[in-house]
Order: sequence, then C-alpha cells, then structure tokens
Amino acid sequence: MISSIIFSKDRPLQLDLCLNSVCQNFPDSTHNVVIYSCSPKFEDAYKKLQQMHPNVEWWQQSRSIFVDTLAATGSSPHDYVGFFTDDDIVYDTAPKVDNNLFGNPAVSCVSLRMGANINKRRMLGEWQIDVPTVLMQASNNCICWDKSMYLYGSYWAYSLSLDGHIFRKSDLYDMLDELCLIEDKYKWAQNPNQLEQALQRFWPITEPLIVAPERSVVVNSPNNRVSSSHENNASGEYFAFCEEDFLEEFFNGKKINLELLEFDDISCPHTEIDLAGGIV
Repeated sequence: MISSIIFSKDRPLQLDLCLNSVCQNFPDSTHNVVIYSCSPKFEDAYKKLQQMHPNVEWWQQSRSIFVDTLAATGSSPHDYVGFFTDDDIVYDTAPKVDNNLFGNPAVSCVSLRMGANINKRRMLGEWQIDVPTVLMQASNNCICWDKSMYLYGSYWAYSLSLDGHIFRKSDLYDMLDELCLIEDKYKWAQNPNQLEQALQRFWPITEPLIVAPERSVVVNSPNNRVSSSHENNASGEYFAFCEEDFLEEFFNGKKINLELLEFDDISCPHTEIDLAGGIV
C-alpha cells in the first residue's frame, strides 16, 4: 500500500478530477494527503472539496512546503510514498506497487508517468525526440532502465519528479529532512516546482534504476499556471483554461468526468488534455 501526497493551489475542479482518478485507477494508494494553498476567492471551494472527499487528509500549506511534505511523509503508515500535483490525471489502471518492484536495492523510484509510449518532450518551445534506448523487464509486467544512460533533460533520466513518482518512504524522508535543514540558506519559493527543483541535488547519489508500467498511466495536463516561478514551463498552448472560469464551473456543481476525456495519444508526460470536453 502507498501514501500519496497531492499538491494543489487554486485548482479545485482539476484537483477533484485528480483525486477521483487516483481513487478509480490507483487502488494501492489508500492514504491520500492534499497539501494546498489557495487565494481568498478559492477558500470556499477547498472547504467544499473537503466535504466531497472526506477520506482524504487536508493540510493547508504552512510557511514551508518543505516542512509540510516532510511531515506528511513521516506520517505515512506505508513503506512507499508517491507524489502528484492537482493537474495530474491517473488515466489508466496503475500496476501494483509493492516489494516486487522495490525489492531490487538498485531501484530509485517507480514512475507512473513513464512507459514505452513516451517518446518526445517539449524543450525551449520545440518538440524533441526522447525515446528509450535500452529497456529491461521488471516484475508486475513493468519495465525498468538505468537513468544514467540518458542525457540530462531526458524524461528517461528524470527520477525525482512530483508527477506520479513513488519512492521508498525512508529514502524520501531522508532527502526532505536534509532540504529542511538548508531551506533557510536558499530562501526557496514555497511551491511544488521549487520543491521538485531542490530534490534534484540528490540525483547523483540516488539509485540508478527507474521502474514504470509498459504504458504510462499518469499524465500531467498543463492547461493553466498558478505559480509565478518557473514561468518558462509551457501551459495553455492548446487547451487554455482560466482557473477563475473553472472555479465558476465548480460552484455551479460541475465536475470533469474522467470517462469523457481523450487519452489516445499520450507520448509525453506533459500533454494538454481538453478538460472542458469532460465537464458535466
């Protein structure tokens, strides 16, 4: 069993979709924690979400997202902890994540956003080929590979992601504990993007193997941006949605129906989905 930590800001409609997709397609995630921050106009929406998802733990972000994430990791009753952001969607059934996958000590993480279907990425405004070269078979019908065989910038090298990556609780706790010790020195921005960036300092000393399902089961749909940091990250290029418009839909009782969304051609972990097409 797994604990999932989901980060959210000002995206109640998308967060509802994310939580529903975790519940439907990732049954191993039996302990789910949302760490959220919200602008004043979104406060009532998050209160409503807490009523809609009573089995989820709701933690309003404190002064430090690093301390919050360390505490959420430490509170996990399970040996494995995964990360999601509120614009992630578990669009297909996730493999069983257990000791069979993490039994090899050389495994650093299980990535639900990777699979043999992933073959490109967007960098500097252009699409680039990003195909795996050597894939090995793992248990539970999964694949694995050595992250060090790929150049920096490849998704196949990127083990420390917050988009559907699962870690050993003990490994993750040690990394977060160290980040909390040095947080005051670096004055990091308090958002998931900065947390993920800070985690990259551990890439050289974490284990080399990444495990994933044969086909990815998680996609990040970057339809809007709610953080002022990392403004070079692409969002809303194909299906742009304003979070205020989605807020209005949420208060009108609308939801995004997972079954109405199209996931036929996922070749990149960050692929914009036409979320408006699923609003009912």
